[in-house]
Amino acid sequence: MTRTPVRTLRGAGLALASAAVLAAGLLASTASMASTFDNRMGEFVSHIKDDPSYKRIPLQTTSDREWFYQLTEQVYEHKITKEQFVAEGVKKYPGYDASFSEVADFMTMK
Repeated sequence: MTRTPVRTLRGAGLALASAAVLAAGLLASTASMASTFDNRMGEFVSHIKDDPSYKRIPLQTTSDREWFYQLTEQVYEHKITKEQFVAEGVKKYPGYDASFSEVADFMTMK
């Protein structure tokens, strides 16, 4: 029977521990970003609640709302530009250019 040196086992254990710490850090940063995004969405909802000039995007179904949430998250995280966000929005909801533009401006404002 071949014996594995203790030093090799310790090294493997260290590598596993490092991987676990890295994974935990990634999960924490993802959760933090999600909560930051959710906070920003909440701020936007409050912002438009009392704005009679804002034309509400008619997100009628759950899939519409999920689509909007994902698209908004992409512009918030700078994965797409404001222009791409507006273009995608008006493709699905023609005539809502100003609404999508306002969402993009608010979500990318620091």
